[in-house]
Amino acid sequence: MSPDVYKLVHVAGILMVFMSLGGLALHGINGGTKDSNGARRLTTMTYGTGLFLILLGGFGWLGAAGMMSAGMPGWTWAKLGIWMAVGALLALPTVKPELSRLVWIAAPLLGVLGAWLARTKPF
Repeated sequence: MSPDVYKLVHVAGILMVFMSLGGLALHGINGGTKDSNGARRLTTMTYGTGLFLILLGGFGWLGAAGMMSAGMPGWTWAKLGIWMAVGALLALPTVKPELSRLVWIAAPLLGVLGAWLARTKPF
């Protein structure tokens, strides 16, 4: 498959994850709780699917572009760490709604850091 298809899958996953995080964070900021969130199942399914697409597209692109021949580049390890942190953010608005503002700020910062790593490949 073309590396461009994998990039598209990767970006689609990113959009799904951040859309879900934004919805959950906004719900928590507005005083919503786990029990009052009627779209919780939809949000978490979208979130999980998005994380899967991020991994599928990212590793597919690395393989299709021939970047895995000598093992994973260092910047990909950093991106995996970022995606693990983004994955953990899902729990905060659900378990501790008072931390929803932190999610609202941290999510885009982690996204920008991931994009910078992918663009510059510093190590």
